Amino acid sequence: MKTTRAYALLSCILATISLAHGLATCISDSEVSGIAQRWLNAFATGGLSTLSSAVTENIHIYDEGASNGSTIPYVQNYTQLYNTIASSAYGGGGVTNVTYDVVFTYHSCDHIALRWQENAYTTDDVGYGSTVKAGKYIEFKGTDLLTIDLASMKVMNATTSSDLLNYYRELGYPLGVWSAN
Repeated sequence: MKTTRAYALLSCILATISLAHGLATCISDSEVSGIAQRWLNAFATGGLSTLSSAVTENIHIYDEGASNGSTIPYVQNYTQLYNTIASSAYGGGGVTNVTYDVVFTYHSCDHIALRWQENAYTTDDVGYGSTVKAGKYIEFKGTDLLTIDLASMKVMNATTSSDLLNYYRELGYPLGVWSAN
């Protein structure tokens, strides 16, 4: 019984200290969608200007697909991410009007598991042997595991994986693999 009271008292004290010092508490259910959508919007067409509201200065992004299988983060700070997005259309020069939808999320105190969908239209610059005409609507999905900085409610770490084979099929790349189409 003493242990239970001591635990309850300690919990109250820690909560009071956190509130008094402005330390953030866990992500609330109502905050998850906004955090996830800000993250995705930064990669959408015209979304670069929103990047600073979505990520911390020390953002790290892990994506073995973007780093040829390396487990080292391919982005290690805000400037690298900004330059990566600014250097070419996210998703390549073969698409335009890129938007993202949140398909679903799960979250814990400072983590969000996010299933998303990219929506885009092809341009006449798809390349790589594609015969897809400009203006074709395409979509594909991915999953991001986000770590949130609770003080700023911004993404500070992301591990991402996407359905690139489906994306490449949509773009008309000759993959040499089986297709249901």
